[in-house]
Amino acid sequence: MSPGGGSLNGCLAVAGFAAALYLNSLNGEFVFDDHEAIETNMDVRTNTPLSQVFSNDFWGQPLSDPESHKSYRPLVILSFRTNRLLHGLWAPGFHLVNTVLHAAVTALYYQLLCRLRLEWSTVVTASLLFAAHPIHTEAVSNIVGRTELLCALFFLLSFLLYDRSLPQRRPSTHSWLRLCLSICLAVSSMLCKEQGVTVLGVCLVYDLFVVCQLDLVDLLHCGKIVLKSLYFKLRGHKAKKRHPAMLPRWLTLLTQRSLFLILSACVIVFCRLYINGGGKPLFVESDNPASFSEHPLTRWFTYSYLVTLNVWLLLCPSWLCFDWSMGSVPLVTELTDLRNMATCFLFGTLFIFLLWTTDTLERISSHNSTALFQVNNGPNSTPVDTPAVAPVSKATSRRRGIVLLSLSLAVLPFLPATNLFFPVGFVVAERILYLPSMGFCLLVAIGYSKLVKLSPPLRPLMTIFLLLSVTTFSVKTLLRNGDWTGTEALASSAIPVNPGNAKVFMSLGTYYTQLGQRRCELFYHEALRLRPNYTAAWTNLGLVMINTDRPVEAERCYTKALSIKSDHINANTNMGHLCRLQGRWEDASRYYQTVLQRRPNNVVLRYNLGLVAMSMEGAENLQRAEEEFGRVVQLEPHHWESHAALASLLATTTTNGRRVAYGFTKGKRLDQDGKVLVCCVVLTGNTTLSKGSISTAGSDKYSL
Repeated sequence: MSPGGGSLNGCLAVAGFAAALYLNSLNGEFVFDDHEAIETNMDVRTNTPLSQVFSNDFWGQPLSDPESHKSYRPLVILSFRTNRLLHGLWAPGFHLVNTVLHAAVTALYYQLLCRLRLEWSTVVTASLLFAAHPIHTEAVSNIVGRTELLCALFFLLSFLLYDRSLPQRRPSTHSWLRLCLSICLAVSSMLCKEQGVTVLGVCLVYDLFVVCQLDLVDLLHCGKIVLKSLYFKLRGHKAKKRHPAMLPRWLTLLTQRSLFLILSACVIVFCRLYINGGGKPLFVESDNPASFSEHPLTRWFTYSYLVTLNVWLLLCPSWLCFDWSMGSVPLVTELTDLRNMATCFLFGTLFIFLLWTTDTLERISSHNSTALFQVNNGPNSTPVDTPAVAPVSKATSRRRGIVLLSLSLAVLPFLPATNLFFPVGFVVAERILYLPSMGFCLLVAIGYSKLVKLSPPLRPLMTIFLLLSVTTFSVKTLLRNGDWTGTEALASSAIPVNPGNAKVFMSLGTYYTQLGQRRCELFYHEALRLRPNYTAAWTNLGLVMINTDRPVEAERCYTKALSIKSDHINANTNMGHLCRLQGRWEDASRYYQTVLQRRPNNVVLRYNLGLVAMSMEGAENLQRAEEEFGRVVQLEPHHWESHAALASLLATTTTNGRRVAYGFTKGKRLDQDGKVLVCCVVLTGNTTLSKGSISTAGSDKYSL
């Protein structure tokens, strides 16, 4: 391995290892959020205008929608769209891209570690831990986790380009072109996920503490001398007689780069907030119960404990679950709660670790003013009274900077998920630890190297322990990949971890509903026992009642769901279907139109609304039916039922035989099941629902 750069063989080796661990995920299906983000997302379809990708959120809703999650990730949607263009909704193709991206991120991470000029054992240890860590399974095996992968890819590219813009320690020059390109890559990272912008903070920490090899005390004094210099420049030449205004070249450039990074971050964040339209994302209480608590101490205690829980998942990833909402983590409401002890232990340990690794206490006690830099105005001038530090070895200074960089890699990307700046829509999400795990793995590798140096006799034992850890992580990753291959395995694996989570039982109920198995009703009842006001569970239970010829019970379930949330999309949709089955055309039309106000591009709803309009009397209803079918054909050209229904309608309202014949021919060609069609159904007045017309309710964004 060459100094400062990773060998090609090393990059290929770690990338191959990372990819090999996820080969068993390639046969996975669409699970969890994949259904709404990919299968039913209109923005992923190739016939949708590209402009909608940049005006809608990740789930295909307009950002102006009050219920939008404000998750703006257009580059990820474009990648999904490319997948669909190449091979349609073939799930293994999506999984393959995720696996390749994880391998590429691992290779870039290896390259980053080599650029830091770390010991070979440290580089290999951190790279293997990152490649094998089971916490990454949600980001890699879950297709929607591509947000984390693409974000990390651009994150690392931005950092590496920033590093290459600095030619040496305390550089006297830098490349503005590479700095600007680094900012562009940071923007790309943020367009994949919001935490990508934190790479600018990591670059700043790297510049200050690794490239320029300052410490926390130096930083304060450098800031002081920069402000003094600026003050004397503003005062003019008279002040210069008392104090020189010239700074060392490296400090001047460091100040420019720091201001450039800070201003760039502010502009990027401002633009991101502007895209949101000034609105904040809206979440329900089950998504993040602590943020709805009226007691500040409860929120503070719970948020702090959640940080501890995330760190524990990095240390011991045995409690892995696809969902941690709905009371999976009870609120910390009292100071005497034992979980507060874990929180205090974590933050106390981190504080002591920071002081120990950076020698901060020693640096404060031994600080002097003669060594950092001296500035002279001329041959007869005296040195400037500038800050300095006690001499330290180059190795010690570098070790201190690397540790601070590791902490910044672990902490800064995680900050947006801490509820510190704004409430987030989850309690714990394993996928968001993908980026922070880079800092964690590097810290572990540094700790391993230091322990080996302090106690050489322990080297064999430590090496065996490290190999066992990597092996254990690898086995856990392979097993966890199996959980993510299907909904049944994923939800079943969550029950032992979070048995009180109603969404877990809801997911199993949804899965068995799609299979047509009656035991789905048992899981819906269990979900409602755990959470009586679970709107989606009531909606899906109503679907079971419809499919088992119990319309009265179905209407009771939908009425209950709408009494909890009157604008619930799936409850209104399925109530509309029920009314259509019963010939209650006006009611069905009203429920459908309620949903279309928020989902104007839903082809199934528009198709059913067209059927309802055809069944109602009046020329205006026939005109509305023609408009609805035409809109469906525009949104989904391969929707054969709409072609046929439109042709059937035109057969009774127009003398244009060519247009009618085209509709029948188009519908028949697209009818892969060989049926002849809805047009016959419509003409005979039969309102039997076609396949897929009853929608399965999800839990807002996250259930199937």
